[in-house]
Amino acid sequence: MKKKLPIGKKDFKNLIEDNCLYIDKTEYLYKLITEGYYYFLSRPRRFGKSLMVSTLENIFSGNKELFRGLYIYDKWHFKKYPIIKIDFNEIKRNTPEILESELIKALKIISNNYGIEIDDQFSNRSFNDLIRNLYSVTKTKVVILIDEYDKPIIDTLTDLEVCKQNREILKTFYGTIKALDEYIQFCILTGVTKFSKSSIFSDLNNLYDISLDNNFNSMLGCTEIELEKYFEEYIEDCCKVKGYDKKKLLQKIKRWYNGYNFSGVDRLYNPFSILLFFKTYEFKNYWYETGTPTFLLNLLYEKQYDLSNLETLELFESSLGKFEIENLSAEAVLFQTGYLTIKKKMDTPRGILYKLHYPNLEVKNSLIDNLLKTYINKNNNETDKKILEMEAQLEAEDIDGFIENIKFIFSGIPNVLFVKKEAYYSSVIYTILALVGINAEFEQMNNLGRLDCAIKISDKVYIFEFKLNQPAEEALKQIKDKKYADKYDKGLKKYLIGVELCDNLRNIKNYVFEKIE
Repeated sequence: MKKKLPIGKKDFKNLIEDNCLYIDKTEYLYKLITEGYYYFLSRPRRFGKSLMVSTLENIFSGNKELFRGLYIYDKWHFKKYPIIKIDFNEIKRNTPEILESELIKALKIISNNYGIEIDDQFSNRSFNDLIRNLYSVTKTKVVILIDEYDKPIIDTLTDLEVCKQNREILKTFYGTIKALDEYIQFCILTGVTKFSKSSIFSDLNNLYDISLDNNFNSMLGCTEIELEKYFEEYIEDCCKVKGYDKKKLLQKIKRWYNGYNFSGVDRLYNPFSILLFFKTYEFKNYWYETGTPTFLLNLLYEKQYDLSNLETLELFESSLGKFEIENLSAEAVLFQTGYLTIKKKMDTPRGILYKLHYPNLEVKNSLIDNLLKTYINKNNNETDKKILEMEAQLEAEDIDGFIENIKFIFSGIPNVLFVKKEAYYSSVIYTILALVGINAEFEQMNNLGRLDCAIKISDKVYIFEFKLNQPAEEALKQIKDKKYADKYDKGLKKYLIGVELCDNLRNIKNYVFEKIE
């Protein structure tokens, strides 16, 4: 009988006792607990962080029989340690006062379980007392497991003052750990974001950050090998029910849900999406159903981030870990929240450079759909219809129809959303094309300049240059002068299209095009 799919389960003990499917990651956990002491791990939401923390809790609780048949079973001593486990998903954090009070309450529940007293005025003092007294009572070093450490900050980003105050509470709270090294056996903090050590972790600078460590790339998520091993019965069943060829099914699953990379060799599946796929055997955007962070959409819009850059981003390692609430980096947030991942890692004289890209079709569709709604307030069937027509128009070489549909979409953008910047126009056009699935290249360089947009479809390539408040003829002339069409095969039909964008009209004012063979 197939093992149950552990959808929504994040408690390791409950998962094992309920005969649920579990991908054995205990070899990584064994490496963690035998080779180091203080760790930090950043991973996107729905990636298995809470289950990992629960698994560690059961290892340090000495629950050996739960691990029968797993890698760690005959390698670890399964000694029982006193454990402080804090899950910020379960702690109210609306205001600094509530956060402080709820932290103290969570610590008092743990202290009561061990029959010890702690200070109940400030959370950092309560934390200090709890660690010291646990060690004193049990004569055993303490294990600290903190899940979603950044929740009180992420959830209040829309109120900067509250966010800053929450950050200061957490900074003081986490700083307690550094001074109590002699009482601590093991400590790990997990979350989505990675704050620089100069902010929230300035007093806890002994954490080893494994977020981009090759050795722990596959500690969470599901590799290709693991997918075929652990989900073998579900794969076979899906083929029978849906009539899929196994090889083609695996290719389609890979296209939809694979692609995450955190600096290692293996590309990973999001376990949440995989579980839901095997529950329904339907290819859907499961990430979309869990919601896209509002602060991320607002950040991209407020910064007027040119979305066409998302396909060609390159960042140094230091930039990937930059998350400061006073000056959020769009690229860092997109990476840390899982909307972009590492496509390629390159050594340069300046340090490690990462080329970023969407992990897979599911994530790209989820982000683009949400961005389109944010940028153009898309909420009517007529707009959907126009968008769906556009690929067929390019196939039919109907440039007039294609441009008219773009004009229609721009005309429906509410005035309050419209921004008089070329990047805004570019972002809207990018999201439209990406949502349709049209393979467009933006901001492509040659030795003479940078072309705005090229769309290659079948035996045709459409080369666009956009000019804000300048004649369309000037845009067409630039395409020719900069020889943007030269890079494309001679066998292709080439359309050179100059487009004049107009601030007053908030739309395309004019366009001209030429066809060359």
